[in-house]
Amino acid sequence: MPIVSIKKKDKVIEPEIDPTAWISKHAVIVGKVSIGPGTVVYQGAVIRGDFAAVKIGANNVIQDDAVINTADGFKTKIGDNNLIGFKAIVHGATVGNNAVVGIGSTIMIGAKIGDDALIGAGAFIGNNKVVPPGKFWIGTPAVEKGENKQGAMWEIGRKSWRENVEKRFKGTEA
Repeated sequence: MPIVSIKKKDKVIEPEIDPTAWISKHAVIVGKVSIGPGTVVYQGAVIRGDFAAVKIGANNVIQDDAVINTADGFKTKIGDNNLIGFKAIVHGATVGNNAVVGIGSTIMIGAKIGDDALIGAGAFIGNNKVVPPGKFWIGTPAVEKGENKQGAMWEIGRKSWRENVEKRFKGTEA
């Protein structure tokens, strides 16, 4: 897996990855990025902390081809137990805990996704939008569609992804 250090103001900044995280050898991690325990990053994902810091907590699943990056002056923070879907983009935004960012969705600069929220596939969350905890948002631009009643189902999905990695890849090269 390409782990890329960057140099800023004569200081070398390297990603910090918990040893219990599983990162595919086909993912790219650049710069000021921290990844917490039990997190899984699948092939094709790109996580860039070159303009600001990216902090990813514990037990997240970041699926294939997701892009997590920053904007100048906007850090990206992803809490614990989240599912970031295939080809999703989290750009200078905050995702709380136990949330789902659906396949192909985009979360823009300054946006805040609350705990237990569900962002539907293909949704667009614009700059500085706030998705309250426990809500379900879909569309382009995304609008609230009520309560996230899928929370328990998604937790089963997140757990399944993590267990699948342990069974299929444990003891193999990432």
